[in-house]
Amino acid sequence: MSSRHHVRVLEQIFEHPIPRNLEWPDVVSLVEHFGSVEQRHDGKYAFRIGTAEAVIGKPHHKDVTVEEIVELRRFLTNAGVTTDTVSGASRTIVLIDHHHARFFAPAGDGAHLVEREHLEPKDPHGFERHLEHRKEAHYKGERVPEPSEFYERVAQHLKGVPAIVLAGDGTGKSSAMAHLHEYLRAKHKDIAEHVIAAVDADLSSIGLGEIEQLARNAG
Repeated sequence: MSSRHHVRVLEQIFEHPIPRNLEWPDVVSLVEHFGSVEQRHDGKYAFRIGTAEAVIGKPHHKDVTVEEIVELRRFLTNAGVTTDTVSGASRTIVLIDHHHARFFAPAGDGAHLVEREHLEPKDPHGFERHLEHRKEAHYKGERVPEPSEFYERVAQHLKGVPAIVLAGDGTGKSSAMAHLHEYLRAKHKDIAEHVIAAVDADLSSIGLGEIEQLARNAG
């Protein structure tokens, strides 16, 4: 399901008065999008998003009861998931090229982004801090596979992030963003599922306002 659909489901959960037509399959899909869902032997469902957990019984009919919606509100609030989580500046955006990865996450006001982390590839030779480009001779004219440690460190910083936007420049095999996206799909499917967009951007002179605009327009 699309991020827009998840936003609509979240709006239903948090709207006042409490809705009477929220369907259970939509709730399960929403939680699976941000975390995990496990059906227990007793028929109840264990919901997990990050460190937040809840056990909720499946309603007898397709619509979720008032009591269950109240419990869902408590669970999602503890997990930090609101309608802003999947829209606007509350998305985490990663700017990545072959020299560094910059992580922009929601500021305290919930309306803007702030740079939270900055990672650089390890330099195998001590000359330059960027990904090594070896000679192509040994790879039949193809670009050498990227060292994975950089992308693994980026992946570790994205664990538990509910909505991710990747941004980078370059095309094809020259794009660190494309390589990161491919790496996540191959090695960290749980994280890749939370990438809502991968967008091309000129990172050489991008400002915070443009980064926030990318986050708002993605997905």
